[in-house]
Amino acid sequence: MLDVFRRAAQGWTAKILIGLLVVSFGVWGIADVFRGFSAGALATVGDRKISVEEASRLYQQRLRFYSEQSGKAITPEEARRLGIDRLVLAELLRDAALDAEAQAVKLAISDAEIAEKIRRNPAFLNSRGEFDPQHFREVLERNGLSEGMYVGSQRSEFLRTAISGMATEDVAPPKTLLEAMYKHGNEQRDARYFVVRPTEQEIPKPSDQDLKKFYDDNPQSYTAPEYRSIAIMKVEPQDIAAKVEISDAEITAAYEARKQDYFKPETRTILQMGFPSVEEARKTKERIAAGADFLAVAKERGMTEADATLAERTKESIPDAKIAEAAFSLPEGQVSDPVEGKLSIALLKVTKITPAKQLTLDEVRGDLKSRLQLEKARDEIESTYNAVEDARAAQESFEVIAQRAGLPFMLVAATDANGLGKDGKSVDMPSKEQVLEQAFASDVGVENDALPTPTDGYVWYEVREVTPAAAKPFDSIKAQVQADWASRKTREIALDKARKLVEKARNGVTLDDLAKEAGTEVKTIQGLKRNETDSEFDAESVAALFSVPPGGFAAAPHGDGKAAKVIQSQAVMDQPFDSSSTDAQAIAKSIAQSAGSEMLAQYVSELQKDLGVSVNEKLWSQVTGANAE
Repeated sequence: MLDVFRRAAQGWTAKILIGLLVVSFGVWGIADVFRGFSAGALATVGDRKISVEEASRLYQQRLRFYSEQSGKAITPEEARRLGIDRLVLAELLRDAALDAEAQAVKLAISDAEIAEKIRRNPAFLNSRGEFDPQHFREVLERNGLSEGMYVGSQRSEFLRTAISGMATEDVAPPKTLLEAMYKHGNEQRDARYFVVRPTEQEIPKPSDQDLKKFYDDNPQSYTAPEYRSIAIMKVEPQDIAAKVEISDAEITAAYEARKQDYFKPETRTILQMGFPSVEEARKTKERIAAGADFLAVAKERGMTEADATLAERTKESIPDAKIAEAAFSLPEGQVSDPVEGKLSIALLKVTKITPAKQLTLDEVRGDLKSRLQLEKARDEIESTYNAVEDARAAQESFEVIAQRAGLPFMLVAATDANGLGKDGKSVDMPSKEQVLEQAFASDVGVENDALPTPTDGYVWYEVREVTPAAAKPFDSIKAQVQADWASRKTREIALDKARKLVEKARNGVTLDDLAKEAGTEVKTIQGLKRNETDSEFDAESVAALFSVPPGGFAAAPHGDGKAAKVIQSQAVMDQPFDSSSTDAQAIAKSIAQSAGSEMLAQYVSELQKDLGVSVNEKLWSQVTGANAE
């Protein structure tokens, strides 16, 4: 459960889980948190003290996470507006409460188990799927963690998960609720419908006065947006990597240190067939030895060629160790004796062997040099950043700075807040969303802070010119206004016609007779669900179909905006409730997660009440960049 919280926030379920933790403050009043804090600690939960360093580290981690997810740097002000500071505080206090409870019940995990968890973490595996100590240390260093800090965090996370699991285990939704949600989500309707379109004569001709009123009533449609001219300069590792000098000695040393990265293990393409018994496998081998084709026999047994083929596999990639050992002991082209694996008895045949190969230094020199250049470039980014900032402080222009430092520079002549130029086409620029948001919050002459990029670089921007938003003159866009007016009127008239026909249907006229009256034909669509659409029935049409009881009539706009539908809803036999179906299990899981998260929130709230919680608001404001009042 805690893994869900820590992976944080992309799906709606995770957002609900985190939100419920924040809501848990409300059970006993968040204002009470900011009283009676312990001197020197940012917060206390019982005897557990939360330091400023711990809080700051987590807050910065979360800011980086949300910045990466949104594709733009989130400022402290935006973080407070979005409630990220509250989420982090909730997480700190929640974890402290769970830590205190784990200590109280003397819960523990051995060093050996922690080490095994770390060895299995995919983030620390090399290209061969093995734990790489050097890579492990590099990942920790990039995230500002020492080995001791990471091991401690993993220990705490395991214990917190064990404690929180006691609060959320065995959460099962009531069958009545599960069945109701299942039937609601799986209810199907057929629809008989026809489409009505206004004739040309039914669409009135607008007067200039009509058009001018439409223009005045819809200013947002006829206002040219604000445009800004933006100068942009950037530096990322790849921008300066080519200029980084790497000596032959460095390349040679790196090759020796990373030799395993350039080792290609032996691979084999293997055919396999499974059997229920050794005797049946042995008889099949005799058939093959007598001339039968291995794949032909496999197809007789209901296997496809893809089912029977393990292509270009390493020994380690075959999960069954006995099968792997036998396959990698076979000469090419030979069929094995029956092999008793973990799950089945198999016959194997190796059709291709690619020997292991250690790539030489000369073969990998170019790749290795590029890797070293990029690594050194990351180290040199900060010195480039400092040089640019010094030049900006000396009032040098972006053009001069970029030319001297060899950095990419561009001048966007005009863009709106959505990144569109005056021609309506998308404007290309680095870190587009970040730059647009910040540039449209800045102004001409303002010296803006550089924006960090996801690849450890920086983007500088400055607003050169602002063209204010302005209404387009009526006379210059009269043709567009007339087309928009006609489109709106066509939709309104079509929907009005459909609604009048629906009233006739409700008074006893059959759908077929109404279709004849409208000069069109009845169509049928089958098996629509509430959350499904197709090319004929968009979301509005589906909503209209389910807004009336079976046999009822409804009207909805047609997808092209120039017509409307008259719809008769028809019931389909309900899908029987099946608690073992994929849909039912997904619904049950969703209900259980929501209920479990609420139980966990209540459990944590009660723990915090019993332990006592206090937060030093002044220190917390310093951590989040707020001005404490």
